[in-house]
Amino acid sequence: MEMYIGVDIGTTAVKTIVYNSDAKKIEMDVSQSYEAFSKGHGQFEQDPRQIERAVFETLKQVSKSFTNVRAIVLDSALHTVMLLNGDLEPLSNVIPWLDERSVDHVKKVISDNQLSKHLHLKTGCPPDTVYPLYKLLWIKQNEKDMLNSASKIVSLKDYVIYKLTGDLVSDIGVASGSGYMDIEKKVWCEELLKDFLEISSEKLPQLVSPKTVLRLSKEAAKITGLPEGLPVVVGISDAAASSIGAGAFVENSITISVGSSAAIRAVLNHPVKQYPVSSIWCYVLDENHYISGAAIKNGGYVFDWYVKLFCCYDHETIVKKVEENLDFLDEKPVLFYPFIFGKRFPEFDPSPRAKFDNLTSTTTQEQVARSVLEGIAFNLKRAFDVVKTIPNSLEKVFATGGLTRATVWMKMLSAILNHPILVQSKRQGAALGTILYFLSKGDLNSIGGYLSNNEVEIFQPDRSLFEYYSKLYRMWVENF
Repeated sequence: MEMYIGVDIGTTAVKTIVYNSDAKKIEMDVSQSYEAFSKGHGQFEQDPRQIERAVFETLKQVSKSFTNVRAIVLDSALHTVMLLNGDLEPLSNVIPWLDERSVDHVKKVISDNQLSKHLHLKTGCPPDTVYPLYKLLWIKQNEKDMLNSASKIVSLKDYVIYKLTGDLVSDIGVASGSGYMDIEKKVWCEELLKDFLEISSEKLPQLVSPKTVLRLSKEAAKITGLPEGLPVVVGISDAAASSIGAGAFVENSITISVGSSAAIRAVLNHPVKQYPVSSIWCYVLDENHYISGAAIKNGGYVFDWYVKLFCCYDHETIVKKVEENLDFLDEKPVLFYPFIFGKRFPEFDPSPRAKFDNLTSTTTQEQVARSVLEGIAFNLKRAFDVVKTIPNSLEKVFATGGLTRATVWMKMLSAILNHPILVQSKRQGAALGTILYFLSKGDLNSIGGYLSNNEVEIFQPDRSLFEYYSKLYRMWVENF
């Protein structure tokens, strides 16, 4: 039996799986969580050493159960940045995508329409606080000495790869989410780096293919218990891995991914030449493919926020109560607008604007919880209606992420989108996707052969729910 380790370095946890390529199934999955901490208004950071320990701990757990591992394959969250000193040790914490310290810098670029469009087309990244380019602009203005003294500017994934292998490289997929890589030429944008940050690409890692194979170092082998020299595959971004793990195809499908945040994306053979709205992004998947879509800041974390702040039940109980009452179609339902983090779609707006409409003295916990789930889904529909125009056709819609585990939400979403939704596997989609990408050697059309049909679940839109939600969505948009 051939076993492969998939390591998904996410925003809130590292998720590691062991995939049996002969049986086409996941034999083990483990995770270690970590959190971002506040450094002031809109500022969030993470401890790189804590995340490093989390990765090594999951690999250590795997090594205790499996000895016939063929390779480790990585993926990671996009839009992270950190600085390293001359010894390639952390000079700063990790700044993740959710950090908003660079709002003023983003607004300044947006105010220059010509510059904004130029950067968007060249890098695939519309002006937004999620991108490292703007975080580095903030550092240049506020902590310039640290920026100047940094030996290297890297992503979290680059740092983890270095700790596993001793090689400091950046895959073109994750690098394309920085805001300073040319997505067509697949090189760092030297002029942009010089003009905006007053640095050269010498401060950045070497760009490599996601298929690049490195080797587990002696030091990492000692810590993890895995064999020295074990192949370590650089791999892809979690966005691309999530789509692949969900079963998505090229140019004819869309993947809806709902974790802490949410995204709707398509896999393409070419970069987008004309963006339907200003917030649509386009990143590199590998040398021959791209992913394009819309990101939503307000995903599954919004429901967590609601449960912690307002609900007298735990997650499992309130979701069950909502499902038990799904057939009840309220004449005057509660409407929820989930913008607790502002908006990334249809344009950049950092102002938090979450609200409930139609609350009364008789409103129940179940009605409020249902409105939160519906609000997240309605927000996704707005993006879905735009993103579905990007690929050549739309034959299938896939879903992945934490909210796919809530059957009631999947029933809602399929009815709201009026489209069947396929859930390939509810177990660690991105970690599986990065392994499948490696096994397929980048031939995305062959990936279906590595997936088990036994794990596919299809949610068909219910007709009565579709009619109800069509009216409710119009109310939601009108009151926006």
